Amino acid sequence: MATFLKLEDSPMFQKQICSLELMADDLKYRCQILYKGSKKFLTALVEAHNGENSFADSLEAFGSGKDDPDSLSVGDFQGPIMSKFIETFRELASYKELLRSQVDHVLIDRLMHFMTVDVQDAKESRRRFDKAITAYDQARERFVSLKKNTPEDIVAELEEFSHCSAIWNPVH
Repeated sequence: MATFLKLEDSPMFQKQICSLELMADDLKYRCQILYKGSKKFLTALVEAHNGENSFADSLEAFGSGKDDPDSLSVGDFQGPIMSKFIETFRELASYKELLRSQVDHVLIDRLMHFMTVDVQDAKESRRRFDKAITAYDQARERFVSLKKNTPEDIVAELEEFSHCSAIWNPVH
């Protein structure tokens, strides 16, 4: 964010600030919805991963070997065909685990950081701006209320404070 060297407080500027604040609030709300949906999706991915691994274990237990008389009675389903099913379900489970970790770290963590840190920084910038405007208004009122016979050093000090208060740095 750039530093504003000269910032003029005008009705148009205030309107732009309000518009940006509304957009930020809307974005935060939409991020919260996406966050909740992502958490539900994460839970579903964990359940799918566990279910596919469990099913692969069941298939493996069912076709317990090529020499097992029970599995030989099933026919062509045992052996290489059964191994392909087991391997496929285990691979699907590993892909779902990878997707789960990516959703968790890339999407959910970044959304949480945005909602807790970035939006809060924007609100803090607004508070700093309001505080600077108040200080500027007070300094301007003191400067304007000076009388003609006020000593030059006090006038210069108030003028300098008035000028410094008018410069606002939203970044710190």
